[in-house]
Amino acid sequence: MTEVARAQGKSSQIERGEVPEVAALGNVLRSLFNRLGISQNQYAHRVHLDKSAVSRYLGGQRLAPQEFLDRLIAEVEDHLGAPLQLEAKEAIRNQRLEALRVCNPAEFELENLRGELARSRRETDRAHRNIEALHALLEKKESEVRHAADDLTRLRLDWGSSQQGLLREIEQLKKDLQDAERLRADAERHSEDLREHVLRLEEELSRTRPATATGELPLEAFKGQLTRMWEDESFPEAARDLTEAAWSRPLDEVVELLHWLKEHSPGSGTPEALISDVGRLRPVEDLLTFAPEASRFHIAQREGGMARSPFLETWVTVVASRVTERNAAVFYQGMNEPDAPLFDVGDRVLALAVSHAATAAEAARLIGSAVAGARPIAPLSATARAVARRLRTDEPFPFLVVLGLLDAGLAGPARRVLMYLTSAGVLPRPDEEDRQFHAGLAGLDAAALDTLFAFVAASGDARLTGRFADRLHRGGGAESGLLDQLLREVASRSGLEGLHGETVTGRPYISDGLRHHIRRRHGSARQ
Repeated sequence: MTEVARAQGKSSQIERGEVPEVAALGNVLRSLFNRLGISQNQYAHRVHLDKSAVSRYLGGQRLAPQEFLDRLIAEVEDHLGAPLQLEAKEAIRNQRLEALRVCNPAEFELENLRGELARSRRETDRAHRNIEALHALLEKKESEVRHAADDLTRLRLDWGSSQQGLLREIEQLKKDLQDAERLRADAERHSEDLREHVLRLEEELSRTRPATATGELPLEAFKGQLTRMWEDESFPEAARDLTEAAWSRPLDEVVELLHWLKEHSPGSGTPEALISDVGRLRPVEDLLTFAPEASRFHIAQREGGMARSPFLETWVTVVASRVTERNAAVFYQGMNEPDAPLFDVGDRVLALAVSHAATAAEAARLIGSAVAGARPIAPLSATARAVARRLRTDEPFPFLVVLGLLDAGLAGPARRVLMYLTSAGVLPRPDEEDRQFHAGLAGLDAAALDTLFAFVAASGDARLTGRFADRLHRGGGAESGLLDQLLREVASRSGLEGLHGETVTGRPYISDGLRHHIRRRHGSARQ
């Protein structure tokens, strides 16, 4: 665990204690900033940053990025009309690297490698320039040799010494050129090795945390910072930091922070706020990884005596808002793993997404996309129930969804929706359920009714067929002719005798009223 600051700082935040190296850098930056003679708010507006971010960088409460240091140095140089000494700027950079080493060793290693790569590239450029100069000098000396040979008669007396001297210089230049080319090749190989190392490290860091997350405080120091904010009643600032942590910190740190908030946050809504930010801001693959943790947290709340789990409700709501036709299968199948603590989270998420669908066609496409490629198709209990409940506000909606599923070749999900639609409890009052069931069917055109009735009659499930017919009978289907249309379809496919059977519990498939209607209208003698 990183040791927090021990020495006093110039700001109250540093005096409360953070990371010593970050606090020391903040003191240097504040001293540099004070030379501008302006307020922090004014400077934040000038550089297009949030004023709280400027305050934390200058107060040593947050590690300032290199871009902030470069801009501040440029502003001070412009204000003074003269550049700062190179030693001073190098000292500031080294101090930031030391703070980065404590806060984030991996980022520190990457910064060092980038610096070494830049130096290697400068050495390569210098080698290029040396080679060009040596080539030019070699051409000049060779030209002098040629001119000397042309003037051999005039230079006969000193030709021997001049020639030998020039030849020695040429040999030395050739040797220098070979050395320079060897150095250039070595520098280029070194640069390539460094570049590959940098790329590997960047790829590794990108898999463990978002690319924008640099200079984060260690998690324990961050918890202490949150505690002090709550004690000072700086709740908005603490909320902003938690939102930033939800998307910027590694997922395992977010999980640890979530459990810590359950015990230490001042308000019961703080864990739910964190999980909402995770659901809104993290990549899809992170949400799938986090789903089992959401289930475990929900189970822990229920085992702790809570009648309901606002945590799971928040998680399902925010994830459902991100479900589209393109990613529905990723969420539904990825969160419906049988080994998960709550294997039906994917079903709950899909159910909420479907309940918000604007049209029945959109709902059917969402379900079809969710179960695409799933073998066998996972249970759709919550989703089917959500479709059936749309009968309350949009009577034809559930039937149109069933037709859309049938059109997509998804007979299993279509049958499950119909089972919920014909069960008790879809609406608060049974008589209202029957009436709206009949009204929803009456809103379909003739072709849609033919398709739906043919599917119900051919389902081979006497319980489904009987419950469907009973709903129509009680809802007024006998008067409209819809019930008789269904019964004719059943009679032509499997016969009406099957409707007179009983379930394994001894309960008849159809009511006495429907049984009487069948005897009276369709000539069945079965009692």
